[in-house]
Amino acid sequence: MLFLAGILAVALCLSPASGADRELPEVHFTNGLVYYALGFTEMATKELQRVCELEPTNNEARMALGLAYQAKGDLNSALKAYEEVLRIDSSLLHVHGLMGDIYRAKGDSKKARAHYLEASKDPELLAIPYYGLGVLAEEAGETTEAMANYREVLAAAPEHTDAALRLVLLLRETDAIDDALQVVTEANRYNPRNAELHYQWGLLYLEKEEYDKAHHEFDRVLQLEEGHPGARKQLQDLQKRSKEN
Repeated sequence: MLFLAGILAVALCLSPASGADRELPEVHFTNGLVYYALGFTEMATKELQRVCELEPTNNEARMALGLAYQAKGDLNSALKAYEEVLRIDSSLLHVHGLMGDIYRAKGDSKKARAHYLEASKDPELLAIPYYGLGVLAEEAGETTEAMANYREVLAAAPEHTDAALRLVLLLRETDAIDDALQVVTEANRYNPRNAELHYQWGLLYLEKEEYDKAHHEFDRVLQLEEGHPGARKQLQDLQKRSKEN
């Protein structure tokens, strides 16, 4: 989210403020952003709550408050903060994406889907709602719909590794190995140091019986993530195969 990126950028330049102007809304806001970026979500929520008390229509503070609640796992409070954001400005469609994530985490797929669909009305926000819709479809056993949604995510945000990995797994399950290889190869262009991408790449080469290429990918996994159990086992199996042949 661009808003979250802004929070982190501000936090790098600031520190919690205090002093004679301690009750100014902007001071509480600054403190809240810094505490959020540092991972002190309890302190962040207190500061941001105070901003909302002092400036009830400050939507930036309410958004940050919702994010802080969400980060500390208080999903009901996060929902209330986001609902208030939309009450003040209903045009902020990205908030529906955040609410969709919360309802999905709470197991309410019907409400999650409704919010994702609302968020998808923003053409610049497709990755977030379509990823959520993909997960919902996958959980419901709707493989074709899930794959279509993950492809929408990658069309909008080709660097979205989670969507690529989920799509690759579904393609493997449906024996579409060449399609899966194409997805993982493209994803690697954007995230060449992602160990799980290389692991899936290796598994796909195994499916095609291209053992040298599989060995290379599993070896690359261990270079990136030394303790990866799957890659280590696959390398051991390949070594046994080589000795037997």
